[in-house]
Amino acid sequence: MSQTFKALTDEELVKCVIDGNDQAFEELYQRYSERIFKLLYSYVYNEEDAIDLMHDVFIRAYRHLHKFDIKRTFSSWIYKIAINCAKNHRYKVHKTDTVIEREEQRLMQSEGAKTPEDYIIDNELTQEFSLAVDSLTDKFREVFLLRFGQQLQYSDIATILNISERTAKWRMERAIMYITDFLKKRGAI
Repeated sequence: MSQTFKALTDEELVKCVIDGNDQAFEELYQRYSERIFKLLYSYVYNEEDAIDLMHDVFIRAYRHLHKFDIKRTFSSWIYKIAINCAKNHRYKVHKTDTVIEREEQRLMQSEGAKTPEDYIIDNELTQEFSLAVDSLTDKFREVFLLRFGQQLQYSDIATILNISERTAKWRMERAIMYITDFLKKRGAI
């Protein structure tokens, strides 16, 4: 990758891609692929699906780059695409799959050779926490995952979700209250 691309801002890279330089898009991919993957994984709990969705996100971003508003940040724009892809995927999966089946699949993939006893001892709270987050409605889960999963500021979350910063903070507070209540009711805390 050319060192000159590393020095450019995201928005400058977008201009380069629009002008026909595809190497600039490779730099954008390098900058965002890991973060986008983590965000998508927090929605789908399946590595293969998250990778497929990540590729879809970047394909959509590339195809629609001409629609990108240079006055906004590229990060907000691509996160919005990722969230929409994740929501579409969840909607499709929800038709044929239950939350519990997806959770079991995620646990089996992530635990490898651990025995059930090891898992219960080591990960009971993590499992309960994942179930709590998964049971949030989309509008609360989105804010929660962007804030804690991606460590974004409320102002960035507001931009990505097209809501006010105050609404983003309120949704975060509600998500935390819901998760806390969920965990208390299940005896996890």
